[in-house]
Parts: sequence; structure tokens; C-alpha cells
Amino acid sequence: MQLTKSKKIIISIVALIMMVSTLFMLTACGDDETTAEVSSYQELVNALEGDDDIIKLTDNIVVEDVVVVTREVKLDLNGKTLSNEMPLWDVTPGANKWSVISVRENGNLTITGNGTVHALENDCYALDVMDTGRLVIENGTFIGNVTAIYSYEGTVEIKGGEYSIQQLSPSDDCRFTLNCEDINYAAQKASITVTGGTFHNFNPADNLAEGENTSFVAEGYTAQLVENSQDIYEVVAAE
Repeated sequence: MQLTKSKKIIISIVALIMMVSTLFMLTACGDDETTAEVSSYQELVNALEGDDDIIKLTDNIVVEDVVVVTREVKLDLNGKTLSNEMPLWDVTPGANKWSVISVRENGNLTITGNGTVHALENDCYALDVMDTGRLVIENGTFIGNVTAIYSYEGTVEIKGGEYSIQQLSPSDDCRFTLNCEDINYAAQKASITVTGGTFHNFNPADNLAEGENTSFVAEGYTAQLVENSQDIYEVVAAE
């Protein structure tokens, strides 16, 4: 039987619709993210060794050792607190234990969920990056010592959040609230880029972390004093 021209057009349209639907279903399946919910330090460690896309805290967690991230993952703090009650700072010589969370070996960590990373007072940083890792902070509260966020070798992108330190620098100020390893910063192997956030006693657009007049603030953004404050800076888009 010979198909008429109109029937051929209809068949073609139906085939096209089926093809588009199949492609949409495959794409949707490929975009599905899996989430691991954790409520203890060991569950957090196990989840980081797994392959879930998102790790979500369901309770406050006191860590027993540095939380090391070596893969791409999103940490949803979910309003909870990640902290340490025992010292972490270089407890094991040469292990480079500097922070509550450390992004290493090309790891790629995004932090969200408006929670808190709180380092034990007079101990360690909140977060660090090394081994060309990448850290993106969308929001949250980050409390460290001498430094809150440290880029030894890698990239840090701060889009929001609140930052402060408990233990001051050797110069009794907050100059290292955000800090890079000097030699790697000069060689453009370590960086911090700020497009948002609130900083206590620290101006991310004009500080002494990497020498006089250091600015970590991205082009097109500015740091300004919070209204009625003399020492809290907020990063916003420039007018």
C-alpha cells in the first residue's frame, strides 16, 4: 500500500515526538542527584568514600579527625553544625592537618545549607584547600583560628556566608581571616575569589593577608561596612 503525502508527514511527526520524548527521559535520568543523610562522624566519612552527589547533615556532628574531601560532592549543612572538641592541628606531624574540613587531591566541594563549621578555639582553621582542590561556599557560618578559610594550593570561591576567627594572628589582628599560601598565591596556584559574604573585623577588599592592599573581591563587586558597624564588612555587587 502506498502512503499518501499527508500520512507520511504524520508518521514523521510522531517519530520526531517519540525521539524527543526519549531524549528528554534520558537527560532527566542523567540529571538525578543522589543524597546521603548523615548524623555522625563515621557516617560522614563513609558517605565521602561513597559516590552520592549530596551529603546532608541531619544532626550536629563533632568530628574526630580532619574531614578530607577528594571527590566532587555537595555538602548540605542543613542548618547543623560541624565542629571539633579535640585538637586537630597537626596532631600527626607531616599530615597537614590544619582544618575541620580539607579539600585535597583535586577534590571539588560545594558547601550550602546555611549551617556552621566551628573550629575548636585556639586550634585549627575551618576549611582549607590543597592539591589543586576547589571549594565553593554558597552560605553558612565559618569560625576558625587565625584563619577561617585557607587556600594552600587550589581555588576558593566565596559567594556568601559569615566569616570570623577566635584566635587572632601573631600581630593580634584578623588579617588572615581569608588567607593563601604566599608563594602559591604569587605563582597563581592559590586563590580566593569573593562575590558575597559578611566578614568580621576583616575587609576582604583591602587587607594584609598577601601583603599590603590585598583584595580577594572579584571585579564588579565591592566590600562595604554593614550599617551601624565599624568592623563588619559585606561584599555586594558594585553599583
